[in-house]
This record gives sequence, C-alpha cells and structure tokens, in this order.
Amino acid sequence: MVVDASVALCWFMKEEQTGIANRLVGAAVDLIAPSLMLIEFANGLWKKTRRGEAAAEVAVVGMREIRRFIPRIVDVAELTEPALTLARELNHPVYDCVYLALARRRSTRLVTLDQEFTMRLANTRYRGDIVHLIDWE
Repeated sequence: MVVDASVALCWFMKEEQTGIANRLVGAAVDLIAPSLMLIEFANGLWKKTRRGEAAAEVAVVGMREIRRFIPRIVDVAELTEPALTLARELNHPVYDCVYLALARRRSTRLVTLDQEFTMRLANTRYRGDIVHLIDWE
C-alpha cells in the first residue's frame, strides 16, 4: 500500500489514529511511498516540534527511522506527469495526486488520513484507489 505523511506521522507522534497506523505496519503489508512523503513527513515533524507537541529528539529519530517503516521510496520525478494529469482531472493539488499516481502505477491503494482527498475521490473512478486509515481494517 502507498502511505502518505499523515499516516507516517502516527508512527512517531501520539495521534488519535496511532493504534490503527501501528496495526498497518504489523499487518506485514508492503508499504511504499513517493519521495515527496519524506519532505512532507519532515515538515509535519517540524510543525509538531515548533508547537511544542514533540521534542526535537523525536523528530530526529523519526527522520532516521522512517525508512524502516516504509522501505520502498519511489523518486517523485517518475510520478509528476501522471500526478499533474490527475490533478487537472480532479481539480485537486498535485502534491496529493503524486500519492494517487503511485498507487495506480502499483495497482494498489493509498492509505491516508486526508479526509478531504478521500471525499474528493469518493464519487470518481478513483474511489477504489484510496482508503482512509480508519476504514483500512
């Protein structure tokens, strides 16, 4: 499954959905992400430390350990053209469509906590390509 930064943050921060995210890792599902996820993940860690919701050491460990959780990272350059096509079709930001493009390329689903993106795809031909983390199990 393709995972985005919203799910990855759950592995290192106490979030409402951390338990489900941990079960995803424990389910021995082959996890993959575009390289963009690393930037978004780092940004999420930065926000948490800036707000005082996490210690800087936790952010450092998160960046160091994230590849243990998602061992397969795909270069975003391979995904930009299909992501742009999807963004134009869906009228939705390219950033999110990079994850969708990877899921479609690998014939799998994107698991996310992004409710807006999940809802955006709900009535499209891509509805089977995305699953909200809450609904994953």
